[in-house]
Amino acid sequence: MPSCCTTQGFARAKVFRGKKILGDYDIKVEQAEFSEVNLVSYSNGNCSVDMQVFRGGTKVVRTFRPDFVLVRQHAFSMAQNEDFRNLIIGLQYAGIPSVNSLDSIYNLCDKPWAFSQLTNNQKRLGSDKIPLIDQTFYPNYKDMGSAMFSESRT
Repeated sequence: MPSCCTTQGFARAKVFRGKKILGDYDIKVEQAEFSEVNLVSYSNGNCSVDMQVFRGGTKVVRTFRPDFVLVRQHAFSMAQNEDFRNLIIGLQYAGIPSVNSLDSIYNLCDKPWAFSQLTNNQKRLGSDKIPLIDQTFYPNYKDMGSAMFSESRT
């Protein structure tokens, strides 16, 4: 039975309940937040996901092998304990297909990196095709203070 692992959002299991792939294969949807998931990935394409969630006050523990995933949660946040890039890497390592690109999910974990990709495309295609608001990148907060001071003196 093909299984899909999805993160956050409304109850997708209800949407797929009773549905089949090619009329033969039932679809099983497992839904959890990144904080409720752990995984082990192998270079041969195998991936085992452990999921611990609370449903109606009851702790539900499941282990399964996803056939594909749908990610609906940011993989990285500056908040404490909100870095789940390792799970995206694990899915990529095992070659698990994703409805939304694992490459794009990982790249969007770092906003300056994503913006630099947009500026590269803007240079190639023109600012009329890709209009962007000017931004400044500082590798750390110390550089930001010294740059502002030197700009004010000129």
